[in-house]
Amino acid sequence: MSKLKYTPQGFSYIDVSLEQCLSWGGYGICDGCNKGPFKKLKLIYVLNDTYCEDCFNKWQERAKTYSKEDVEYDLKVQNDNHIRWYSYHLNRKEL
Repeated sequence: MSKLKYTPQGFSYIDVSLEQCLSWGGYGICDGCNKGPFKKLKLIYVLNDTYCEDCFNKWQERAKTYSKEDVEYDLKVQNDNHIRWYSYHLNRKEL
């Protein structure tokens, strides 16, 4: 079962398996490096992407430089929509 997690900046993500990616029509390919298929990925609402562990860590470092206003806006949009978005990808059973 996937669990909702958060980065230090507050961005939500879920660890997903290759099988979960395949269930929504994905291929397990990282949207950051275009490599894969990976057995485990991070599904990230604010990016609307799946990332491998390495690209996820690089993104977290970049996210530290985002302006306060950008983070606040992204978090507002995220908090209004992310549960529904993750539920769609995970067939509403796994959240």
